[in-house]
Amino acid sequence: MDPSPLHQTLEQLHAQLENTPVVDDESRQLLQQLKADIQTVLNEPSAAAHATLRTRLDTAAAHFEDSHSDLALTLKQVIDHLAQV
Repeated sequence: MDPSPLHQTLEQLHAQLENTPVVDDESRQLLQQLKADIQTVLNEPSAAAHATLRTRLDTAAAHFEDSHSDLALTLKQVIDHLAQV
């Protein structure tokens, strides 16, 4: 798979994360970790970075399923993109 669609999807996800309102500290910390992992993949794509990001995306998708369903859907789409890389 061409990395361009993944790169574009990660950029969109990063922007969405910036605009996601969170109330609790656990959610805020998870979003910060996710944003850092996205930046790592965008700056230095590697198998290890993809694996770390995928794990964090799985955790975040489950965490935000009820409170931020649109975000959870986007996270799952990124997981699908990563599976194709």
